[in-house]
Amino acid sequence: MIVEAHPEDEEAVTVRRWFPESGHERGPSREQLEEFGWRYLRATRGSSMMDGAHSPVRTLLAAADLGTNEAGLKALLNQFNAQLSGNESVGQLLERVAKHLSRAMPRSVTREDFSVRSVTDPSSDVLQDVSIFLNRGDAQVSLMEQSDGVRQLMSMTLFDLAEGAANVLAIDEPEIHLHPTSQRTAADLLSGAGNQKVIVTHSPYILHRFEPSEVIAVDRHGKCHQIGATKLSKVEKVRAHWWSPRLLEALTARFVVLVEGDADRVIVEAVAEVLGVDLDRLGAVVVELDGADKFKNVFPLLGPDGFGPTLLGLVDENESGSWVNAFGGKRNTVVDKKVFISAVDLEDEYTRALGGPASAQALIAGGFCREQGILQAAAAGAVEDLAPDAVAKFCRNNGKVDAATCIAEVLTAETAEKIGSVSRLLRTLDELSKQ
Repeated sequence: MIVEAHPEDEEAVTVRRWFPESGHERGPSREQLEEFGWRYLRATRGSSMMDGAHSPVRTLLAAADLGTNEAGLKALLNQFNAQLSGNESVGQLLERVAKHLSRAMPRSVTREDFSVRSVTDPSSDVLQDVSIFLNRGDAQVSLMEQSDGVRQLMSMTLFDLAEGAANVLAIDEPEIHLHPTSQRTAADLLSGAGNQKVIVTHSPYILHRFEPSEVIAVDRHGKCHQIGATKLSKVEKVRAHWWSPRLLEALTARFVVLVEGDADRVIVEAVAEVLGVDLDRLGAVVVELDGADKFKNVFPLLGPDGFGPTLLGLVDENESGSWVNAFGGKRNTVVDKKVFISAVDLEDEYTRALGGPASAQALIAGGFCREQGILQAAAAGAVEDLAPDAVAKFCRNNGKVDAATCIAEVLTAETAEKIGSVSRLLRTLDELSKQ
């Protein structure tokens, strides 16, 4: 049996069932389709999502069992319709309507051709024209009048309650209109027991509330990745530290650039901006690992055996061995294709790109240090005498992140291009985005 999206109705699915041994097809019956209980909240849902035949309110009320009260409610509706029909004012209104329409109709129309009654049919669903309201003091406020975020939470909550009528609940982007804290609340609701949910999301706050085994990531080529049972143990070992919204943002990105720390991220993002590489437009996210040694913990999650986004890495030369080996294959198929190595490290590269004096001036102008301080540390007589390696050493010893921030402020297209490992990475990223 195959269930697919309907080619014309975006709120419906088609179900094809066949029997291989007998060689024929037989569609499921209406009763069997009702047992599926398929309900779909599409991403383009608006204020109408709380109303209509397929709304959560209708679904929930349709699943309600009125028990012995149903007969009494039907009797009240019949009584209401009977009294309304016999009302003198209503009768006079219908006579005027009939007289007026008779002038335009091909045949004569009489008062008996019309009736005024409730929309609800007492012989079928007595809750047909009933809705849910919020009590606000002495007034009742429609759910349609609530904010987009409140309506969003209500629609998911009510569908989740309607077990039997919504056995399979599909939600496209449940995070729409919701603050991150509300996204976490919605995810807690959706991850609970009960009916089955199929969720499409770009929110790391939603992902965070689900088990790794329940997540399927779709890469930029449309290929699905799910961590297999044999690999889950590796993920569970690092889950407490790495199964977090910051890292899970990578699962919703087209490209992931792993860097050692915040200083590397600052330089990568600055070089990208100067060179005109729009990381957001490309769907790329830069993730800092707080140390090159953390790569071994993240690779099971994001590598080919994990959720498999297109993964690139930027690492210092001394730490590069484990990064290159993790991808497997020959070194020349990995270096400058998947892993980009800074020689000796990124501080060395950007101080060489700007030159020692210009790098030092950027640090001084940015408030990272005083002129006398860097000259004394480097045993130099003047800023013009500072060598790139001396400035790089000073940056490492006194705060790489603050130093990188100062350098980022003075980068030009010419100097950014000279930061070799980063510019090569960004060129590769740009080329991959066009494939």
